[in-house]
Amino acid sequence: MKKLLLSLTALIFALASAAAYDPPIQGENLFYFSHPELLTGGISTAGGGIQSVIPASGTINPAIIGLEERVSLDLGYTSIFNSSRSSDFYSQAFGTGIVIPTDWANFGGEMEFVIDENCMGLGDSFHIKSFASKQIIQNLYIGVGMGFGYEWKYRDDWMLTLDAGAIYNFGDLAFMKNFRVAATANNIGKTLGSSWDWQGYPGMFAFRVGAASEFIHTEEFVLGMSLDVTTPLFMNLIIDSGIQFRIKDFVQINSSWEFNAWEAAHGCASWLPTLGLVFKFNIGMGSSDFVKKHDWSKSELCPSAGWKNVDWDVNAFSMGAVLRLGQLDDSGPDIEMD
Repeated sequence: MKKLLLSLTALIFALASAAAYDPPIQGENLFYFSHPELLTGGISTAGGGIQSVIPASGTINPAIIGLEERVSLDLGYTSIFNSSRSSDFYSQAFGTGIVIPTDWANFGGEMEFVIDENCMGLGDSFHIKSFASKQIIQNLYIGVGMGFGYEWKYRDDWMLTLDAGAIYNFGDLAFMKNFRVAATANNIGKTLGSSWDWQGYPGMFAFRVGAASEFIHTEEFVLGMSLDVTTPLFMNLIIDSGIQFRIKDFVQINSSWEFNAWEAAHGCASWLPTLGLVFKFNIGMGSSDFVKKHDWSKSELCPSAGWKNVDWDVNAFSMGAVLRLGQLDDSGPDIEMD
């Protein structure tokens, strides 16, 4: 396996050098600092080993939000520190978004700010993505999204992109439970920096395929895994894998590992897995007529935290929360016999 990764690294490095592919460190993960569940969840285009849909998921695959049945809101903040510097050692990202299910389709959006004090070369930027997802046939969802961004630190630049994706849920297949496969085409259009020397980030025309499944599912314990492969502009190879544990439907442990061929070839890749925690609390939302009308009197709040070693001396610490309004209906349809 190690020889295969080294061979792939050498191949991608040669292609990238010839084509001047040179994104900043973690430039391909620009949107994923907006929430700890993205930072530590394996960046899964199929929704993670233990299926979790948050508004920020739409930045990976717009089709994912079709799996959400409740109005959901997310909020996240990430701090990035470079311990080897006495100045320009700090960067940060902030993200928030919403998903609104309707009878016709699910709609959502995610907004993110990145302020980078020369820690990783990402610049100061603002991004927003909107997306929609619809179930076409049973278990098959397709989604489309549009993104806009602006960067003003290194040079004034903008981005305007389209995303398209699909996800199919096979249900239980052999020893795999809730098995899902997905594919996306992200960042179709102009990305940041691509107006000068064609080195835009995140990579234009980034094609991604992935799969996710639970392997153990009991009332007390759930284990799931995911695997994704991404080819930004066909000039890099990124492999993301994730594993999640859920205990007593209360706490979830996320861990993921990423292999980025370009970063590995330039000696700036981390070989350490991420670590994240997600807690679930059932909360009351009051008893107003508006809350009762929408059946939101009992809702779900999921605070989370995560850590990722970006590159030796660079570490990212993230915290956030997801609010899902209402409760899932697991009772099934009522059938009356005449």
